[in-house]
Amino acid sequence: MYSSLFQQNFEIVKAVTPGLIDEAYKLRYQVYCEEKGYEDAGRCPDQREYDEYDSRSMHSLIRHRDSGTYIGVVRLILPQCSSEGMPLPVEKFCKLNLAESHPHLASLPKQLIGEISRFSVSKVFRRRIAEQGLVWGIPRQGECFNSGIAANLNRRHLPLITMGLIAAVYEMCTEHNIDYCYAAMESTLLRMLRGVGINFQPLSMPVEYHGCRVPSFFPVNDLKKVMQKRTELLNIVNESAVTYQGQGGIKQFAVV
Repeated sequence: MYSSLFQQNFEIVKAVTPGLIDEAYKLRYQVYCEEKGYEDAGRCPDQREYDEYDSRSMHSLIRHRDSGTYIGVVRLILPQCSSEGMPLPVEKFCKLNLAESHPHLASLPKQLIGEISRFSVSKVFRRRIAEQGLVWGIPRQGECFNSGIAANLNRRHLPLITMGLIAAVYEMCTEHNIDYCYAAMESTLLRMLRGVGINFQPLSMPVEYHGCRVPSFFPVNDLKKVMQKRTELLNIVNESAVTYQGQGGIKQFAVV
């Protein structure tokens, strides 16, 4: 049922053209500069938020079908394999010592590790589903989805937009052979993801990085196992592959 609700209301769009990448940058500016103030709007005179990591990144968007509005975005920063390459943001800004805290991760080839960032949902759309405080489209306790979006969307359902963004992350990781992902995440989001079986593991104690964040990681294969058990996530991935195939014959992703 959840995947049907997602497909009725939203679709995952892979940002594979300059126009779609521009939509990702515009949405990032809206959320990270205008709404949350995490990034300095003064460095974005064109009202597009991007940085030095975007030259090695992929984006996916969530589009609201009825309005045609892009309402969610997530970025996967790909690894640089040379020893001189720029470290991933979590490594750089959270000052991790993985050799000491997580020697297994420190010993992995660099090309196996990416980073999830800019995981967010538009405040304009959040307002329409009665959510105004967080950046990833999950209602607080006691809040519910606005019936003007879809009469059968309410707090009893899993957060569809977040599920779509997680499905998009899985697709991008699979395409680029990423086995592990880092992320600096709000503790509330981590708890919500645990509720659907997606267990990010902490890399360190919480740090101040665009607010209080927990540097974390997860094995992509674990996410595959979760989706094999939770058919709502599995169906979102497999059904979104049909949309992807319609965008210039991009390869189909399926969890089997």
